[in-house]
Amino acid sequence: MLRRIAKRRIEGLAERLTTLRGAAGLSQQVLATRAGISIPRLRDAERFGAATTETLNLLARVLGTDVDVLLGRRPVADAGRLNPPSAVQDGAAPGGSHGSR
Repeated sequence: MLRRIAKRRIEGLAERLTTLRGAAGLSQQVLATRAGISIPRLRDAERFGAATTETLNLLARVLGTDVDVLLGRRPVADAGRLNPPSAVQDGAAPGGSHGSR
């Protein structure tokens, strides 16, 4: 039996997420790929502020911030202090290997 995971609507998420993605210089496609989510899932978050906890965690990790910033508990100005987005390689999954030599 499939279990449906409910998305919750988060006030201001769409604006914060769009701002953070723009500041990181990422397209929707690149952000979705790096986060390991579908583009429609990202669009739901950016258009409607609707996301699951899992989606928020994946996006925060790639954007170099934490869920508190996405939820509006901390200002967007604090974003990027944890892990700058440039630390995530193109096409690489977050937390993945940095390659071998």
